[in-house]
Amino acid sequence: MGEPKSATDLLTYRLLRLSNTLGLYSSRRYRKQYDVTLPEWRVLSVIALLGTTSARDISRALATDKAWVGLTVQKLERRGFVRRTSDKQDGRRTLVSLTPKGKEVHDAIMANARRRQKRLLGTLGDEAAERLFASLDRLQLEAERMLEELDEA
Repeated sequence: MGEPKSATDLLTYRLLRLSNTLGLYSSRRYRKQYDVTLPEWRVLSVIALLGTTSARDISRALATDKAWVGLTVQKLERRGFVRRTSDKQDGRRTLVSLTPKGKEVHDAIMANARRRQKRLLGTLGDEAAERLFASLDRLQLEAERMLEELDEA
């Protein structure tokens, strides 16, 4: 590949554009179908993955601000998707878990996300899809190294 002629030729631009397009699709669909915002879905998905967990662990998994996660968890709790309890080992820490309603919504959205992924990856074929995931893993690793270099400087 040659040198980028403009910002629209940069990998970061193209990945961001794809991510934003898919995020917009998800945001519209999940709000309309499940009354869940995209940020709420992201938090629900991490809780489903980690099980009972803390806001700090959720923020680490999403690489986002702990305060933002805390506000999102409060909204989800008010709507009956999650429950918060005190950590028995550390009374200062609050743990978050899915309620049955939260698990039901998570599972429905996850089924939708699987269908969307199958459709998207179907445009590539199995071999190209595997190469894409392997390439994304390598790019993520290198991006993390670049970030570490900044932190060390």
